[in-house]
Amino acid sequence: MVKDDAKKIIHDTKQWVRQEQVWDDSLYASVKPLKEDSPSTVKVTTPSTPSLPHSLPHSLAKSDALKSLYEKYKDCVRCPLGPTRIKIVFGVGNPNSEVLFIGEGPGYEEDRRGEPFVGKSGQLLDKMMAAIGLSRQTNAYIANIVKCHPMTNPQTPDARGNDRPPTPDEVATCSPILLQQIAIMQPRAIMTLGSPSTKMILHTKDAITGLRGKMVPFDVDYFYPEITDVKELKIDSETREALRKTKVIPTYHPAALLRNPNLKPDAWTDLKLLRDVLAKP
Repeated sequence: MVKDDAKKIIHDTKQWVRQEQVWDDSLYASVKPLKEDSPSTVKVTTPSTPSLPHSLPHSLAKSDALKSLYEKYKDCVRCPLGPTRIKIVFGVGNPNSEVLFIGEGPGYEEDRRGEPFVGKSGQLLDKMMAAIGLSRQTNAYIANIVKCHPMTNPQTPDARGNDRPPTPDEVATCSPILLQQIAIMQPRAIMTLGSPSTKMILHTKDAITGLRGKMVPFDVDYFYPEITDVKELKIDSETREALRKTKVIPTYHPAALLRNPNLKPDAWTDLKLLRDVLAKP
């Protein structure tokens, strides 16, 4: 099992390096690349933009770092989802939040507004957060494992009901952006919404029904190997120690709750578990 994990880390690392090399010129259509000896950031108008994804003790630094990360990837066409999207859906909320909610990918409404969870599922998620004193406007952050709309038929982008889960290759390609967001925010808790995000964050093939109701430590060493050629996933010791304290709490996706209201009591149990984690000093 350990050998398999090591092989996967090596494979994913090589894949990310290859993608960085292949797409270096065309990935950032409107962002001028920095010199080779510059930090792994892009230049923005905000002065003194911090490097990514090292420890960021000040609230303003986290906000600036996320803005810099957005500027770097806003024109990404690294995977097939990029050319067919309308808007990249980077994330929304307070960068200094102690909790990060992670879904699978943008849908029809999100693709048009550029904000995650704005349809019926988003309305339910807002109610779920409000039940334990959270809000995307004040003290929570929401993101997805992929930033562009996965469509069953990309040739009909205006069709409703054209959503699908992201493929493993799409997740592998896009998830380093999310991992950089996590390294910047250093949340105390991550709540994964549904199977795709849970499987990615817990690097498992198990179904959500067997994973929810539990609290699992975030596997920082798996996602950010101490020895790696991927500069985007290099973190300092302070960030590493902060992420060791992060707890992952899986629960059902709000869309699943809309389809099957009988799942709501279990989701409420998961939310109370999250509330208890955040209540601890």
